[in-house]
Amino acid sequence: MKIGIDAASEMFGSALPRTQEQIAHPEVINDLVRRHRPPGEMPLPRVRAVRLPGVEFESSNCKNFLVELEFEDADAHDDLPRTAYVKLPCDELTTRSFANTLGFWHLECTFCERVARHIPIRVPRVYASVQRGSRFVLLLENLHEIPGVELFINRDMADGTTPERAARVLRSFAEMHAAFWDWSQTKREKLLPAEFNTFLAPGSREMTRALNASAIDPAMRAAPDILPQRIGETVRRAIEKWDALLDAWYAGPLTLVHGDSHLGNCFEYPTEGGLRVGLIDFQATHWSKGMRDVQYFLINSLETDVLEANETELIGGYCDELAQRGVSLSRRDAFEQYRAFSFQTLMVGVVPLGLGSLTERDATVRTITRRSAAAVERLGFREWLEALG
Repeated sequence: MKIGIDAASEMFGSALPRTQEQIAHPEVINDLVRRHRPPGEMPLPRVRAVRLPGVEFESSNCKNFLVELEFEDADAHDDLPRTAYVKLPCDELTTRSFANTLGFWHLECTFCERVARHIPIRVPRVYASVQRGSRFVLLLENLHEIPGVELFINRDMADGTTPERAARVLRSFAEMHAAFWDWSQTKREKLLPAEFNTFLAPGSREMTRALNASAIDPAMRAAPDILPQRIGETVRRAIEKWDALLDAWYAGPLTLVHGDSHLGNCFEYPTEGGLRVGLIDFQATHWSKGMRDVQYFLINSLETDVLEANETELIGGYCDELAQRGVSLSRRDAFEQYRAFSFQTLMVGVVPLGLGSLTERDATVRTITRRSAAAVERLGFREWLEALG
């Protein structure tokens, strides 16, 4: 419905830009910055020319590309960006419908408009953010302009990273999580309302249960080598205990989590104190336990044998980083939360394998599903689940 309305609105010039060519005009960029710059963000000066250099980026559900900017009064400003990073909805209708149903584009725009400026670690600067109907436009800092930066893609996640890099990522998680740790419900709602939680928003609890229930059998047929019968039984048992599982996941203390915290959504940049890690693509951010980000990164981004050999040290290092910022999380509690959340990583593989990949390449999905299935077994998630009331 929304997609059709936007298509009709485009005929009258009232829809948001849909294509690279539609956005690459000075009047369009200037209007976006003037009307949709988030509060507190320094505005870009007016541009007089916009060019498409033909630079596009891999994305699972968006159209990501660069625009080159030429400013009207460039000599009066220091450190103006040469380019901007643009995110638009992808062209594929099935993915667009799925994204609008789950609302993760709306969530990312809300993050850019209301939350990004409060994040204590490096995230892209937001020049403009707007969502209307089934479309959105994000005009962001091009992180490639940071000297010495290294960005990653989902294939890097699938290839697997190192324990040293993982420790740097977990340090950034701890810094972000500590800043929002155990906020009151009133304070959380003011920053990011609970209606954006994929699992707890009205209707979402049953929708996510139904997605998993419908996906497990076809997923096992599609990938019997990585989803044996015991994993299927574990998923079905989790569905039976869905309410108890979600209650355990979202019992406090809560913090703000990235929610899709794998290597492909991280970037490294040099500082005087050494390499630091920032985050991009906040399409799944929500209030949860900080261990949600930790397990999602580790299980997705490290090969199974590497993770098993370094897991205890990495989780302990995260707890130490929290302690340095005044937050207490024991290693015992951290590991129990890690076990509990390991099932969320498995779900991210099972649903696209079973229902058809709506946002990701099959090879990547198979890799993370293999890793997460192994983790669920090794960590004893099934035994943890059975102990729930």
